[in-house]
Amino acid sequence: MRIKNYLSSTNLAKNTAATLSSIEAGDTDKIIILKNNTPKAILISIDAYEAMEEEIEDLRLTALALSRMQNFDPSESISHEEMMKKYAK
Repeated sequence: MRIKNYLSSTNLAKNTAATLSSIEAGDTDKIIILKNNTPKAILISIDAYEAMEEEIEDLRLTALALSRMQNFDPSESISHEEMMKKYAK
């Protein structure tokens, strides 16, 4: 990941188009928005946001699968054939 870029909220307001172009072009991965020298928000591209959302969902599903595997009791399961008999139309 590239070096973090910081931008004051005042400069963001003055240079919104250029800032968005920089993010869109990939010149920077993220811009941390400061207000009174305190980080308040992070600006990232839509592609980076969607990738992050997908990764979070993958991690959530992995955690769910691992939890189910730890608690799996074969005596409480039914075969695929039994499922098809019961639910197939």
